[in-house]
Amino acid sequence: MDSAHFGPHDAAFAREALDTIAVDRRRLAVRFTAETWWAAPAQALAVAAVVAAPAAGVAGPMSVVAALATIALVGIEHRFRKRTGISTNRPAGPASLAVLIVLCTMIVAAFIISLVLATMGERSWIIASTSAGFIVMLVGVAIYDRAYARDLRRVR
Repeated sequence: MDSAHFGPHDAAFAREALDTIAVDRRRLAVRFTAETWWAAPAQALAVAAVVAAPAAGVAGPMSVVAALATIALVGIEHRFRKRTGISTNRPAGPASLAVLIVLCTMIVAAFIISLVLATMGERSWIIASTSAGFIVMLVGVAIYDRAYARDLRRVR
């Protein structure tokens, strides 16, 4: 397409539209990071419950605890989406995607460690993996939120 077909009015309109989009992305980033104060601790508690689930007994009780904690995570995401209009389960760009992958890997690793400890009869050590899962999630959600906001602010 040849740019000579567009007049100065079309270029000004396009510039104005791009500026509007940039302002909207900055507003979304601010709204997204403003909700971290309650979402991060809530998600960290739910993840800690998932990581601690093997301590309830490997089989039925673990499944119930893990299922309830997973339902809590879904509920937190739903509440966050209602408050902000933003879904956090879709990364906004490469930085938030990388943080999400690392965070999920660390949570799965903490759960597997707890599961191994429970099968070895070392239930008291599950407290350590649960604490690690809580801290990783608490810090990880804050990092993810900032990466997500940075990706939103980035002009494509």
